Amino acid sequence: MIQQQLTRTLTLNVSYSPAQHQIFFENSHAKFLIVKKGRRLGATRGAAQAFVELALDGMGPFLWVDTVNGNIDRYYERYFLPALKQLPGDWWSWNVQKKLLKIRDTWIDFRSADLPENIEGFGYRKIFLNEAGIILKNNYLYTHAILPMLIDYPDSQLIAAGVPKGKHKRDGGKHKFYELWENCEAGKGGYTGLSFTSYDSLLSKDEIRRMEMEMTRSEAAQEIYAEFVDMEGENPFAHHYEPAVHESEDSVFNPRRPIIISVDFNLNPFGVTFSHIWQDADGHHDHTFDEAEIQNGSIPAMIKLIKLRYGGHLHSAMLTGDNQGNKRELGRMDNASYFRQLRTGLSLRPAQVIVPGNPTHADSRGDVNYLFFHSNKQKFPLTRIEVKINPKNCPVLCRDLKTVNCNAFGEIIKRNRNDLNQRADMLDTYRYKVNTFWKKFIIQDQKQRQHGR
Repeated sequence: MIQQQLTRTLTLNVSYSPAQHQIFFENSHAKFLIVKKGRRLGATRGAAQAFVELALDGMGPFLWVDTVNGNIDRYYERYFLPALKQLPGDWWSWNVQKKLLKIRDTWIDFRSADLPENIEGFGYRKIFLNEAGIILKNNYLYTHAILPMLIDYPDSQLIAAGVPKGKHKRDGGKHKFYELWENCEAGKGGYTGLSFTSYDSLLSKDEIRRMEMEMTRSEAAQEIYAEFVDMEGENPFAHHYEPAVHESEDSVFNPRRPIIISVDFNLNPFGVTFSHIWQDADGHHDHTFDEAEIQNGSIPAMIKLIKLRYGGHLHSAMLTGDNQGNKRELGRMDNASYFRQLRTGLSLRPAQVIVPGNPTHADSRGDVNYLFFHSNKQKFPLTRIEVKINPKNCPVLCRDLKTVNCNAFGEIIKRNRNDLNQRADMLDTYRYKVNTFWKKFIIQDQKQRQHGR
């Protein structure tokens, strides 16, 4: 029976992209194969199929290290199982508790970086790090777990594949993944480096281009083109902004509530955001539900857009924004200030326009992050502050909150408007709104918290 099992032959119906084949079959001589790649290259699927093929050839044992334990079952079902189902049932077994896949006489262990204590202890012929840019943030894991497990077999190999996650970590130390890539560039013995962009995948090039267009230049450099970009070392303006907490499509226009209109005057474009701010039995609420960019810095165009979208609801609206708009002259419409032109064009009463002096970037940053921090229900389940932004209707504001950075003095970096990271038009409208309508509350809330409310 055993002899018959060993002599059975089959053809495994799997295929590889050129990039996948190069990673898993053309560089077996390299002790350390470092693969920096763009998003969606297909390395995970390629690794799963290759491990099954190599296991059938008796090349194990293997170790698969993922970022989190929850990924392992999903990858097993999506990428391993289709290949395994082509094998006779008595050729393989899967132990979901032990995360152990046996194929003939070879085993594949699965471990995760979020449970590093379970990784150490065995020797492997081949170790695959899936999303090495994330896993290798932990230097201890690499030096005390991964490296020792390569000792047992003289032909052992580490394949570290992933999207780069910066040259340095938050603590200023060099990222291990980048350090390993530097070894490749320096020609260090035993190291081979491969680099692939997302366009090297089998995905539609149009789909990748659409994905790229939604990213900032830095994001695309890292996520699409597999470059080491020091985004980890940046200084985000909205460092307490968490999309999973603060973005919600439930933030929508309610005709029963007054509209807060906040504007920013740049040469091109002007920016405007629309919000509701209210208080009820549940606490204090701020919902930003819409935004618009006005090209060519046109006040008449801004008036037209606002009236088109919300013209029937301006009787109770409040207008705020960039105080410098009171000092700039448009050169038309009797040379009135921007806000006077807006008030006239929108038929607002003087009391509906509130434009205090512009806050410093540092002070504004503190106020905005105070709201984001104390409205985070994951950290403060009983918080009575709710701050939400509609990501579908306000994509530019959401982008600004994730990408705009400050220098060491807390000043917003705006040197290059061609770089989306340095466009803060919608962010400016947001911080002006916070300064106008939340500043007093923040001061009072801070005092109450200091006195142990």
